[in-house]
Amino acid sequence: MFPDEVRDLLRYFGPPEAQSDVIAYPAVGTGVPVYILGSTTDSAELAAHMGLPYAFAAHFAPEQMEAAIRTYRGLFRPSAYLDRPYMIVCLNVVAAETDEEARRELTTLQQFFLNTLRGTNRLLPPPVDDPDEVMSPIERAALEARTRMLLCGSRETVQAQLAAFLDRHEADEIMAVTYIYDPARQIRSYELFKQAADAIRR
Repeated sequence: MFPDEVRDLLRYFGPPEAQSDVIAYPAVGTGVPVYILGSTTDSAELAAHMGLPYAFAAHFAPEQMEAAIRTYRGLFRPSAYLDRPYMIVCLNVVAAETDEEARRELTTLQQFFLNTLRGTNRLLPPPVDDPDEVMSPIERAALEARTRMLLCGSRETVQAQLAAFLDRHEADEIMAVTYIYDPARQIRSYELFKQAADAIRR
């Protein structure tokens, strides 16, 4: 990782007396919070050793999520910035009025990831009725592995999925990423997700 660069950033945002040869105006004294965003256990270890909040990118790299959470919490050292671990998990979220609608909207995300698998560069595609028409069984299996940390369904379904995720992983915060072709449906997905999250907090 890059601990020296992170220390530089922390100093740039720190008080005047902590500055060195390089002074980053207007950053000095602002105390802007610094988070470590990563997708491996290496980034989790860095965040833990530096006593910083940590955000894990499970929306595209779910394979190491559980190991990264264990690493971060197990190695965390209290610091001037944080006295206990603070864990954010970034998840793909596709919410709609019904489970069936959400599954159809999900095909946009699946096609988006297909671009990566195929090495192509396409704009975000509209959803399709049958995802098997646009991907092979091997590609579908690869996509299911990459998107297994996913909240998808109606508000009630997403609420149940989110509650189960929080019970298991005890994340302090969820960062939602939503790839939906229609902007209005994307906004509605965030609204439904907020309603689900609010219901859990009550």
